[in-house]
Amino acid sequence: MSLDFVQEYFIKPIMSPEIQGYNMVNTLTYIALLVIACTIIYFALRKRISFDEKFFFSLIPYILIGISLRVLMHQIEAGLIVIEGITKTANPLEIGFWFFTPGVWITTFVLVIIGLLIAGVLTKFDYRKMLIFGTIIALPIVAFNLIQFNNWLAFIAAIIIILAISGTTLFLVNKFTNYKILREPLNKFIVIGQGIDGIASAIAISFFGFSEQHVVSSAVINIHPALFALIKLILAVLICWSLDDYMKEKLSKLNSPGKTIQLKNKIDFIKLIIAILGFATGLASLFKLGII
Repeated sequence: MSLDFVQEYFIKPIMSPEIQGYNMVNTLTYIALLVIACTIIYFALRKRISFDEKFFFSLIPYILIGISLRVLMHQIEAGLIVIEGITKTANPLEIGFWFFTPGVWITTFVLVIIGLLIAGVLTKFDYRKMLIFGTIIALPIVAFNLIQFNNWLAFIAAIIIILAISGTTLFLVNKFTNYKILREPLNKFIVIGQGIDGIASAIAISFFGFSEQHVVSSAVINIHPALFALIKLILAVLICWSLDDYMKEKLSKLNSPGKTIQLKNKIDFIKLIIAILGFATGLASLFKLGII
């Protein structure tokens, strides 16, 4: 891989405000790295942790850490605040790299690993310890961002709209179709997470002049921001249904309790990743609404 290639597709999108943050090359690269990281994490933790709603709750502070740092760095980049020694850079040897995308997600991942170790993942895992450690780290960063808010109306209105639309989607699917989406607890987090991402982005772009940096999302949003939110919710429901249907089909062929638990944990891990991605990208947009 030549230096010019790295400069064009990875460094310029980080440093240059004139260039879209994501292109097809770095997007596919980051997806590949995410898949590899998730595969390693799954095989490392599958016998030690149940990837259920309790584990998702213990991860919420870490999601808030990541998105709060992103919003904080958005303010630094826009010149709204100045933090001595932290500037946007593509150089991993400089501290600023670890506070901007993509470095901020490596920082968050390291904190998750520390949280897992504190929670006793190598012995007997305690969800509460992981939640407490993450909360201690997240509170001052989240609080600092909240102090900077000058558009609470947009922030609170967006939350109400997101919960209303996501909740209605879950209710209608569960009530008026054969698919009981609420039987599996992680399903609601997938729908709400993707709802946050789609609806917060649509509001930010439609009313506050935000732009979308992701290649595929941008193509849909250019047609209409509301379409992006609608597609997100539909895809969320279809993903839940597909995974649950696949699990139901496989479970009917298994007669081993051990294999049943393994399959359930594998499906829950996939759901967990999808929910995290929705919450991470959506909450960042939601927080930025409060900053404008």
